[in-house]
Amino acid sequence: MGTSSRENGQDEEYGWRRSAPIARRAAIFFYSWREPHWSFLWGVLAGVPFLILAATSPALLSLSPTVDMIAPIADARAVIGGQASIVDHETPFYLLLIMAGDFFADAPGRIHLAAKALGALLVVGPLAFLASSRFPAVVAAALVAGLAAYVTAPFAGAAEFGVAVLLVCAVAFLSGSANDSIRKACLEGALAGTLLFTLWMLSPILSLAGFVFLSACPFLSGRCRLWRYGATLVAFVLLAALMEYLTPGLNLARAAAATGILDMGALFSGHEAAVGLSGVAFSAAVIIASSAIFGGREHAKSWVVASVFVLVAFVAARIAGANALPVFVIAASIACFSIASPFYDGLFRSHDRASVSIALMAASLTLFWAAAPITHAAGQFALQYQTVKTVPENIRTELALVQPGGLTIARWVEEGKFSTPEARALLALTPVDQSAMLLEAASQARILAKQGLEVAILTGADTACVLMDQHHCYADGPAAATAAAVVFVPRLDLDAATTAAKGRSEALLYTQFKLVERTPLWEIWVRRGASMPANLLSAPNAVLYR
Repeated sequence: MGTSSRENGQDEEYGWRRSAPIARRAAIFFYSWREPHWSFLWGVLAGVPFLILAATSPALLSLSPTVDMIAPIADARAVIGGQASIVDHETPFYLLLIMAGDFFADAPGRIHLAAKALGALLVVGPLAFLASSRFPAVVAAALVAGLAAYVTAPFAGAAEFGVAVLLVCAVAFLSGSANDSIRKACLEGALAGTLLFTLWMLSPILSLAGFVFLSACPFLSGRCRLWRYGATLVAFVLLAALMEYLTPGLNLARAAAATGILDMGALFSGHEAAVGLSGVAFSAAVIIASSAIFGGREHAKSWVVASVFVLVAFVAARIAGANALPVFVIAASIACFSIASPFYDGLFRSHDRASVSIALMAASLTLFWAAAPITHAAGQFALQYQTVKTVPENIRTELALVQPGGLTIARWVEEGKFSTPEARALLALTPVDQSAMLLEAASQARILAKQGLEVAILTGADTACVLMDQHHCYADGPAAATAAAVVFVPRLDLDAATTAAKGRSEALLYTQFKLVERTPLWEIWVRRGASMPANLLSAPNAVLYR
């Protein structure tokens, strides 16, 4: 009786510890490594479709005010023309991407799309190279595709690009390479140093997080970690010195911008609500906890690194104003798939049902959330193509900017709702309205420009030069008005920068210009003494002032 009980107990004990070959084969598919050059190729191929979608899209879907989308292009042209300095810009490197996009496209939306594609290219190549020797092949391809989608998504901007660059730096600094050598470490260090300099030119808070991760590089990044660390510093210093030589004072300005960056209130406000991140945050916590339980102190480089990384990177992403979802994906990937992961022990050595199931669960959750940015971006691209079909032809062709929602200004004008300033102040101006309003002014401005008159639109940036496809922009709208013969002044507040520009230009307008025409949307001011064409009054309801 006692012997039978012991045998039944042993059967029960060994029953749950028996092997699970089908589940193990499924898990091994996720954890299998390939030759680095093949993993690199698959990673690049996984990211290329999103580069193509961004580069070939007919127009950019945006919820931002139209003047906000035009302003960076005007700033870039003003810097090229010597009217403004890149030293004073908030995100100099993204301005460089806009300059490059301006070389390939003309319409504002297409310029932003080209800049997105170039930014994604700077993420896809380095991440595919680094991930090919740090993560299994399937995971490396998923991470590259996810970050490419994250950067090129229509609603993404400079903040998302900066977070993606930070995550690529984290992969280089916090995870070891399975194919380590001095030559490869130096190459990776030079690449990481270039990306760290990119962060320095993008965002103070993200560059600070990048230097925090760099400080851990000598302890975590593999056998040749000191070579990698040294090459990173050398590359960063050389690029900073070169930039200082080309634009004196830029590094000092970036250092000054770093003061007061720790705005903790940004943690509780941003693009996505806490509920939106709860799923990926909980999944990452489960994966990291499983790694800690299975690995213990022997695999601390897996779960401790992932825990610290997710805290630092999450704070940086929130303060920068970007969606923090990829932060949790990278943290889960480090805990689950890096060479320090404890899950390989249960799969490739002595395995049982428990170890296989936990490893498969962690891998499935990680890959599920790695695919989340892909599906999210795909939905945005689908909405972008659907919206392109519904917007007015002139907005799509001249601006290449599309915004959801119909036009309302035309209906308000017909209903006479612009009869008083109080009524105008109560009417919200949508991005679609802004586009129509700015194109109306641009069409009249082109007519005046053909007759030899320099025209300015009084907004925060020199909007007229972009709308009229000129490559000589002034530093801002007031500077353009100073040199113009005709100034279009919006009667509605387009944005805060335009309101401030109008306030700064009041004395100029009243002393050197005279108001000659007023429409429901615009006031047209002409420099005193300038000869005006007879057909200036083009609006049927315009009011003439003598």
